[in-house]
Amino acid sequence: MMRRLLAIMLSSVVVIGSLWTMSLRADPPTGNEERSDGSQLTPLMRMKLEKSKAILEGLTLEDYDKVASNARSLRLLSTESGWNVIQTREYADQSRDFRRATDLVMEAAEEKDIHRATMGYVAMTVRCVECHSYMRKHREELIKLPRE
Repeated sequence: MMRRLLAIMLSSVVVIGSLWTMSLRADPPTGNEERSDGSQLTPLMRMKLEKSKAILEGLTLEDYDKVASNARSLRLLSTESGWNVIQTREYADQSRDFRRATDLVMEAAEEKDIHRATMGYVAMTVRCVECHSYMRKHREELIKLPRE
């Protein structure tokens, strides 16, 4: 039952990642990209997305070195000053949880445990989505970015 659940989750991640990768190929990065909400995709965000994509690729190929090195890079990116755009407890908690998930991915990859690495990747992705949702919801009150 657990293997089947993991297989289904990994398949879902692969499908989502494939669709996401195809959309990136359709529109190559140009630095700060305009998004549908008028905001910009920053170089730091582009790096985060590329590292996440590389982890997914490593998971699908069981390339543990690729998984571990890109998870390590994401963890380091999460300590950059550009990452910490606001100073709230919620944002700090989100960042901490993201770092824990990247640690799980790294450790599992080093132990060549594809299932734990995949679960860590799912947890990491959930952290990304939740944090970005939080940021969109509270953007104007937290960082006062003008909306164009």
